[in-house]
Amino acid sequence: MRPWLIAFTLAGVFILLLGLPFVLLPKGLYWLLAAILWLPFISVLESLLLTPLYALIRRFTYYSPLLLATASPQGIDLHAGTLYDYLTHLRWRDRGARAQRQVVRHILQGLLAICDAVAEGRLSGHTEITATSYFFSNNSAEKLGFVAGKAFSGQKLNLLMVFLSLALRLSFIRGRWCWPDLKQSKSIQTTAGELLLHRAMIVKMLVRMQRGDTSRG
Repeated sequence: MRPWLIAFTLAGVFILLLGLPFVLLPKGLYWLLAAILWLPFISVLESLLLTPLYALIRRFTYYSPLLLATASPQGIDLHAGTLYDYLTHLRWRDRGARAQRQVVRHILQGLLAICDAVAEGRLSGHTEITATSYFFSNNSAEKLGFVAGKAFSGQKLNLLMVFLSLALRLSFIRGRWCWPDLKQSKSIQTTAGELLLHRAMIVKMLVRMQRGDTSRG
């Protein structure tokens, strides 16, 4: 199926599901209750059904199957995949440690692609890169030139809005149900140029991880 057809079909399903309660229920208090009950699930539906559309209109820029970037006033924000990406690139039986290794490997591959984009002049070395620490280990991030700090209020608000979607992804890679602790959320920042300086470390970590996967296989 063509990408645009998948994108618009899933977007249509999103709109249908979003509007269905308001079509079936009478107006007034029922609509208010439906809106309140639907609110926590909107981020899940968006993550599952609108990802192909966001990629098509370039709201999402993918550097690997599980590392995407969105534009920010300072530069770009990195995200470790959506629920749609998890569904299409990870297997249910791999949940837990194996899925976590796969996510980390894709993150490293994506960081390597960013380095290549800088080296080839497709991305300015002055571009500021920001991410949250839920899918990025602080220790590993520091080795790659990231600086850890407290999450900005805007980042915390965004995490709150996608709370259930984040919980589902975290639970999958940890192999057990868990709720994200927003109080412990941290922001990590670097620049594209600084990341390029750590390209050798990214390659080293990626090779080490791939060797580990081979030995386990």
